[in-house]
Order: sequence, then structure tokens, then C-alpha cells
Amino acid sequence: MEHARELAQRYVGRPGVIGVYLVGSASRPFRDRISDYDLEVAVEDEAYERTGLEERHVFAIEDGPPRRVDHEFYLRPWSELAAMERSPLDLDHYPFQHAVILHDPQRLLGELFPRLAALPAEVQATRVRVHYLETVFALGRAAKCLDRGSDLATRLVLGEGLVALTKLLAVVCGSWAPTRHWAAEELRLLGVPEEIPARMAALLSAPTPQGIKELLGAVHAWLDHGGISLDRDRTNLIRWAFLTAEGKAAFRTWGAR
Repeated sequence: MEHARELAQRYVGRPGVIGVYLVGSASRPFRDRISDYDLEVAVEDEAYERTGLEERHVFAIEDGPPRRVDHEFYLRPWSELAAMERSPLDLDHYPFQHAVILHDPQRLLGELFPRLAALPAEVQATRVRVHYLETVFALGRAAKCLDRGSDLATRLVLGEGLVALTKLLAVVCGSWAPTRHWAAEELRLLGVPEEIPARMAALLSAPTPQGIKELLGAVHAWLDHGGISLDRDRTNLIRWAFLTAEGKAAFRTWGAR
């Protein structure tokens, strides 16, 4: 973290700079030897417009081994950052659950970030339904693909279903969905039982009808334990998704297809 604070000093005092913050794996406990430092710089809109494209994103390469990006700076205009509060995209919220503010003289980032990080209760409730149905439907289609002997289709559809399941697990835990390349680590930190991600990985590696059945069983048991019994009212849930304006809008907003 000390290295990140040193890097942030490059932008401290520059005209138009509102603040500097750290996101990505360097802000999380699972940072490793090939992680880089993702620093974002919030700037006034006018300062952003005056900045050339080559200065809006700068990075440094470390020769290694292994050769890797050591750090990068990404400039964000304030209007863009503030507008993310209304965005439905996980990537506009999830990083701010763990962002480390390195420079914020006006306390503007400190005021905005909790709002970006919060998952509203109504959004959580809607997304639980959407991602649950996405998971169940995709795993059901994957079982059909297996029966047809289509290896590629099976894995493509399984991938869709496991992405939906990752979102479901995170949202149930009150979090925006994490980036896929750190999903296992984030689900662990959220308290999702190790059994579920392990079954997800095993199923993607070696798909079987029994593996699909066992994964769904584990998911339903975990949801039931948390008081979420969606499987018992699946008919009404499907009707909501496909036959009501609210459900159709929810799938257009939160669904993957």
C-alpha cells in the first residue's frame, strides 16, 4: 500500500485533480506477485477535456521476470464518476466496495464511494430472481447439450450459467458481482461455502448430468438455509419474468442475454 501512496503523489497538487484512489487486486487481501496497481484519478471535467488521450491512461512495465505491468493511472472525469451511481453495471459499483482513497482533499470521493458501493435492497431482490432463473435455465440447457453430445455447446452454456450463478451468490450476500478473474477469491471472502465454487469448477472441467444436479442441490440448500426458497415458487417466478412488464424490464436490465 505504501507503494500505491507514493505513486499517487504524482498527481497531488496538479490543476483539476479532485482525488486519487486504488482499485483492483492491489486493494484486496489476495494481491499476488503478478498483480499491478490500478490507480484512478478523478479530475474536473474541464481538466479532462484539456488532457490528451496519451495522458488519460498511462502505465509502467516492469521487465521482471515475469514481465508485467507494475502500475497504471486511469483518469476519470468527475461527471462520469458521479453518474455511475445510477449505472446497472457491476463494474461501476463493485470496485468501490473496496477502493482505497489515497488523496481526497475536498472529501468528495469519501462522500461518493459509499453510495457507489451500496447495493440497494430493491436491486438486490430483483437481481436474486433474475440470476436464479438464469442459473437454472442455463444448467438445464447444459444438461440437454450433454445429452446431444455437443462438447462446445455444453461448455458455452455452462459458462453462461456459472457466470449467472456467481452473480447470484454475490448478490445474495449483499455485494455487487465481482470481476470474473477474481470470482473465487471474492466469493470466499463473502462467506459462500467452499463446496459451491468447488463444484462449479469441477463441473466446468468435466461436465456431467450428475454434477449439474449436485451443484443445483448445493445451491438450493444454501439458499434455503438463508431463507430464500425460490425453487418452491418457480412457476410464479417464471410468470413474473416472462409475462409481466416488471419481470421483462428486470431481465433487460440485469440478464445476460
